[in-house]
Amino acid sequence: MSADIAWDNAEKTIIKVTFDRQWEAGDMFRIIDEGTRMMLSVNHKVDSIFDFTNSSVSPSKLLSTVERMEETHSENERLMIIVKANSYIKSLARVAKLLAPKTFTNLYFVDLLPEAYTVIEEHHEHSFVR
Repeated sequence: MSADIAWDNAEKTIIKVTFDRQWEAGDMFRIIDEGTRMMLSVNHKVDSIFDFTNSSVSPSKLLSTVERMEETHSENERLMIIVKANSYIKSLARVAKLLAPKTFTNLYFVDLLPEAYTVIEEHHEHSFVR
């Protein structure tokens, strides 16, 4: 197993998915199912960080996971931030945005993990501005 999902903070407002070395589309299906359970366990908005910093592969058949993502989309989902995506992952995410608009509406790409937290913080601050 080369993909891991966990709450990133005690408040359960951020889910972090970390891809390490080689992983497969099956790992993504497992992540989607576990993420869905996590989202349903809380009654507030949740941001997701997908960290590809240590990923060394981009599996084929990854686009096949998009339908499951859209089917399991939760109203609790807020931001999806992808860290260190290669060109293949970026291209797939852009196609996925067309195929699964609910899931990929608030999609962001960043180069470094700290930037993901900055995006979350800035979005949080702007959501309280009247």
